[in-house]
Amino acid sequence: MSMSTGMIQDRPPPPRERGPVAWARRNLFRGPVNTVVSLIVGYLVVAAVVGLVRWALDSPAWTQVWDNLKLLAAYRYPSDLLWRPIFAVGTILALMGIGAGAARRRGEGEIAGGVFWWFFGLVAVIAVVALLYWPSVRLPWTLAALAPLAALWLGRTVPAAGRLLGWLWPLGLIFVVFLLVGVGGDGPFRVVRTVEWGGFLLTLVLASVGIVVSFPLGVALALGRRSDLPVIKWFCIAVIELVRGAPLITWLFIASLMVPLLLNTSPDTVPALARALVAVTLFSAAYMAENVRGGLQGVPGGQGEAARALGLSGWQSMRLIVLPQALRSVIPAIVGQSIGLFKDTSLVFIVGLFDFFEIGRRVIPSQPASLQYTGGVLLELSVFMAIVYAFFAYRMSVASRQLEKRLGVGER
Repeated sequence: MSMSTGMIQDRPPPPRERGPVAWARRNLFRGPVNTVVSLIVGYLVVAAVVGLVRWALDSPAWTQVWDNLKLLAAYRYPSDLLWRPIFAVGTILALMGIGAGAARRRGEGEIAGGVFWWFFGLVAVIAVVALLYWPSVRLPWTLAALAPLAALWLGRTVPAAGRLLGWLWPLGLIFVVFLLVGVGGDGPFRVVRTVEWGGFLLTLVLASVGIVVSFPLGVALALGRRSDLPVIKWFCIAVIELVRGAPLITWLFIASLMVPLLLNTSPDTVPALARALVAVTLFSAAYMAENVRGGLQGVPGGQGEAARALGLSGWQSMRLIVLPQALRSVIPAIVGQSIGLFKDTSLVFIVGLFDFFEIGRRVIPSQPASLQYTGGVLLELSVFMAIVYAFFAYRMSVASRQLEKRLGVGER
């Protein structure tokens, strides 16, 4: 005898138990105490939001933020050469567009497409503002906004573009360095010394180079710490523990003195940017190494033994079997370290650099025009800088969650 019908499907709850009203009744107004607390907290939140909006709309000090956007963006980078960093932004975004288009053509474009459209939206907004208010950079920003769309179309329609992306990224980064630094002479491609760099341009350079370089260096230190060779093992342990034993601000001080000493030259010969990059990269690599080591310890030993039994060498076993699993399990820690590094770049004022935070903290508030406002302009600048930092940090965290979901991190 067999069952002739299947299981009865669950029916939806009654209308009175669904929707925002039902949710509020269950979570905010469930009992007299809960109701009183919800009303008090709700009143405080509404009052705070109303006060914040009123201050944001009424404060005249926002004019100083608007008038000093060039300082916040690029500091002393020559005004007649601003098209070069703008084209550098367009180049990076175009490479991202090719990658997003190629990934979309393969049906894998959620992460690459999300990152691309977020940053394209930001560049598009800046381009619209430039068209309305900034005549000197209208054309560069317009081209920087149009080029990524063309690159996205190229990646979606030309399969060869996606296959060449591994070569296009190195060539594009070389072109970006060429744009930012220059080659010499007195023309449009004259050299711009790094001492003239600053603002958000400097923050992006420090964060990008620090994150990209510290990752493989951190992986190498983590693998070296597990080496069977005592010299390599104890050298990596010494580097990791020594660097992690002092705060970043200390290593910035040390780098400003030690790098010229190691190169046997005067401190003025080595650019402050190079010294800051050495300190930031080594500091991040040490913490990255510990994150990776934690992931390596989480991989069962049988994985490596099984790979060796199949005939793989020790390096092949680590590269193809163990390390991918270890990195997959520590994605949140790696992204958190990257976000922290992005914000820690605000400490480079120690070596005489004026990054985004330092210009908003010290340069603009000390201007005569800023001192004319009662209470100064530091609060408005702080809010503006917080929004910018939050935008980039949130985008990195969203990409991290998307990657974790795609790789099934935390799932069985």
